[in-house]
Amino acid sequence: MIEAQNLSKAYKINRKKAGLKGAIGNLFHAEWAEKVAVDRLSFHMREGKALACIGENGAGKSTLIKMMIGILTPTSGKIRVFGQDPRRGGREYLRRIGVIFGQKSNLWTDIPVIESYHAVKTLYKLDGEMFRRNYDRVVELLDLEELLPVPARKLSLGQRMRADIGMVFLHSPELLFLDEPTIGLDINVKHTIRTFLRQMNQETGTGIFLTSHDLDDIDEICDDAIVISGGKLIYDGTLDRMKHRFVQDKMIQVTGKQERDLQDLLPSARISREGRVTRIVYPIQEYSSAEVLAAVSGCFAIEDITIQEPDIDEVVSRIFGGEGRA
Repeated sequence: MIEAQNLSKAYKINRKKAGLKGAIGNLFHAEWAEKVAVDRLSFHMREGKALACIGENGAGKSTLIKMMIGILTPTSGKIRVFGQDPRRGGREYLRRIGVIFGQKSNLWTDIPVIESYHAVKTLYKLDGEMFRRNYDRVVELLDLEELLPVPARKLSLGQRMRADIGMVFLHSPELLFLDEPTIGLDINVKHTIRTFLRQMNQETGTGIFLTSHDLDDIDEICDDAIVISGGKLIYDGTLDRMKHRFVQDKMIQVTGKQERDLQDLLPSARISREGRVTRIVYPIQEYSSAEVLAAVSGCFAIEDITIQEPDIDEVVSRIFGGEGRA
């Protein structure tokens, strides 16, 4: 669906000096600096996948999306979506994609939501059966029935975002670009949107390219991820592999009576106990899960046991804290 090869985007920034004197001087002797937003980025996204783009503020995520949509022209390198240059795809390309920017609405402000939906039918020249099928589905799954007669300007942020997400699916896009779609929303609305997006990805094969600072969005919607920092790619692969690459420990929590000293069997593990609950944090490079479980089984009369996988919040914290940059 998407292929980027050595993709770069740089901007020229006017370096203005402070004060009136600086402003006047800038008129005659402007100083320019180059800001690289995306730096020789290469990755691909397969058809029907949900790919997360993770990065700090200013990492180049929104610039990347705008080049894939066709709004911005790369400084160098190539970007192909559906095998073609997005800038030259024209209306046919736009019919195949959908775009959501969390801070901007696609709805017409002063008319009811249902009228915006019917405008999509006219603009995309959708046949009645296709429109009705998609319309009924988004209204049901996103619980939009009560919002349809309300003008967009009177909706809350959460209501507006649900209506926006529903609207973008009316023309059955093959690929959806989402830039911070749940920013500022409460937890219930986030859950509704995440569930809907994951369901549409799995059931209809709609590809999703997602940027978000809410790591639960990424964990619940996507299977794969790219990580960029300063415009450069520092990871490309599955979320699971990313977790195991950047987090070196796992934790097992055991409830039950301890019958033998576990530290003798797992000398490198960090073991703590509170009442009947024992927590074992162990380095995954030294012990396999099978070895740890065998040791725990031999030392405890187990009543309950849980294995905690690396948390994506911890993974991203380690990456941008510098521990994953070697």
